[in-house]
Amino acid sequence: MAKHEQLTYEGNELLGVDLLDVYGLEVTAAKQVRAVIRIETNKGIYALKKVSHKPEKLQFIYEAQEHLWNNGFQSLPRFLKTRAGKPFVDVGDGLVFVNDWLDGVESDVRDPEQLEQIVRLQAKLHAASRGFTPSVDASIKTRWAGWIERFEEELTDIETCYRRYQGQEPQNELEQVFLETVEPMLEMGRKSVQLLKDSPYLDVLAREQEQRGFVHGDFTYHNFIRTPDGSMQVIDFDYCAHELRAHDFARFMRKMLRRTEWDPACGNGILETYHQVDPLHEDELQVLKAVLYFPQRYWRAVERGFLSHRYTPEGSIKKMRQEMHRLDKWQAYLDQFPTRL
Repeated sequence: MAKHEQLTYEGNELLGVDLLDVYGLEVTAAKQVRAVIRIETNKGIYALKKVSHKPEKLQFIYEAQEHLWNNGFQSLPRFLKTRAGKPFVDVGDGLVFVNDWLDGVESDVRDPEQLEQIVRLQAKLHAASRGFTPSVDASIKTRWAGWIERFEEELTDIETCYRRYQGQEPQNELEQVFLETVEPMLEMGRKSVQLLKDSPYLDVLAREQEQRGFVHGDFTYHNFIRTPDGSMQVIDFDYCAHELRAHDFARFMRKMLRRTEWDPACGNGILETYHQVDPLHEDELQVLKAVLYFPQRYWRAVERGFLSHRYTPEGSIKKMRQEMHRLDKWQAYLDQFPTRL
């Protein structure tokens, strides 16, 4: 379906839901906008979306967002409840829900002002997430812990491929680039795992489990909408889960550092901005440094190029070369990574 496509519909039924009967919404216009339908109604403009989540997962997402809202974090679209007081409708082959429509454009992280807005918003979200206890109807696969095990498994994937091709004449460019780049990436991965094992990771984990916070899970530029008044809003909580806040923070920080070739000014600016809103503990900085050492993007290129074949050879080659190109600046930044703020 096109990026923006006007929809035809009969009555007020869309995605298998009679919106007038279920929500009290009389639809006057509907347009497909990426993964959602923008609906104009007698009560305003909303976003209509269908997902394949299990009911308990979508209930978790709804309750997590309501928890944020009630804790003062209101920079997000809110679910509209049905006339029966439910946050979504089960239509058999999926779940349908309605939430506020946000007018605006995707954020531009190249703009220092917008980047600062996003970092502050991330810190505010994490602070507001604490104390969340979902109801018995809401559950999601927990992501607490598991970083050491996950990194070891991903490291094993790279090592397995290395053993397969080591000492052999490469048969194609993919194998050649892999053999040219793999050893320093294995070194980065091994150092990451060892740093994580030597860090107070389990202490950080125990503290955050007690605080019962959660993460957004997909902090990336297209999930931030800048509204006409200049404010920033967060959308798409499909990956929210109980997890260390460093999960969100490391993922976002890694993306920004790659964009700037691991510029210390960018990295330290992000850390300091976040710290001003929701202070980072010294033990968290140790964990964050360990996580940033892991060659996550390189592992993905290897896994999807050799094991699952989800990337084209050209795609994997490009990503492996990019990570190798950044290696010196990547290491240099982590060598001077702050121990306290």
